Amino acid sequence: MDRELVSPNLFIVGAAKSGTTSIHNYLNQHPEIHMCTPKEPHFLINKEIGVNRIPSGVINSEEYYDLFYKGKSLTYRGESSVMYLMYPEIVIPKIKYHFGDDVKIIIALRNPIDRAYSGYHHVRRYNVKETNENFLSAWNVCEERYLQDNLMTPASRYKTLGMYYEQVKKYREEFDNVKIVFFEDFKHNSQNEMDSIFCFLGISSILVDQENKYMVGGWNWTNNYVKNLLVSKNKLKQFFKFVIPFKKLRKLIRNRLVDSYSFKTSEMSYIERKVLKDYYEKDILKLSKFLKKDLQHWLS
Repeated sequence: MDRELVSPNLFIVGAAKSGTTSIHNYLNQHPEIHMCTPKEPHFLINKEIGVNRIPSGVINSEEYYDLFYKGKSLTYRGESSVMYLMYPEIVIPKIKYHFGDDVKIIIALRNPIDRAYSGYHHVRRYNVKETNENFLSAWNVCEERYLQDNLMTPASRYKTLGMYYEQVKKYREEFDNVKIVFFEDFKHNSQNEMDSIFCFLGISSILVDQENKYMVGGWNWTNNYVKNLLVSKNKLKQFFKFVIPFKKLRKLIRNRLVDSYSFKTSEMSYIERKVLKDYYEKDILKLSKFLKKDLQHWLS
């Protein structure tokens, strides 16, 4: 296989919980773009951060390049490993070495305060290692816990994931083609933001199909046993796959269980928001100055 023909040249590097799944899938609708499945192989960081931290991550280089084989004749072949933004010191040299400087980088940014809260609930939903039922309790221990537990997902680094200034600065300084997308703008008018992305990529715009909603949050588990059963790999889960071979039926049963053992998450409390505002304020102001964009609304 000629790796040059199947090398990725488009990277959505983050941030997590900032609309990247929608952007990834909308890009994949374009006839000149192939976005890989899985969306987040995290190949460029898996070995460095620990191969057990992202179970769905890709380790083998041949497997990684195979993800882009279907796009070998297209203008763009892309991936969306959202933890890349947090590890520029690992990712940037690897992109340059393996794929060159002439790649396109997309960075989606969301108010880091809201991103952290959404990120916590996402990890609570889909990762059995997050056992803190209180957001601030998880927030206070997240970095120390990550260092102590080599099975803890980097998505649980709620603090560092939102420290955008240095992360964005490094990507902007090292690559000429970096597009910043703000979550609030994307949520308000997704088609307009996609048109801007297509323009950045130098390809014709298309009307994206927005019927499917991706990674809809706003809920969490009431029962940890049911969560562990549905989220983790286990023999009972494998048994149900054997006795119920129909994927749609399994999904229906799973959705019924989720409906029965979940609750709608509450909005951030005043105290929670204040704690995070105090933590992120300086970084937000530096990012605002660097990007020459008013981000005061993130602190209001």
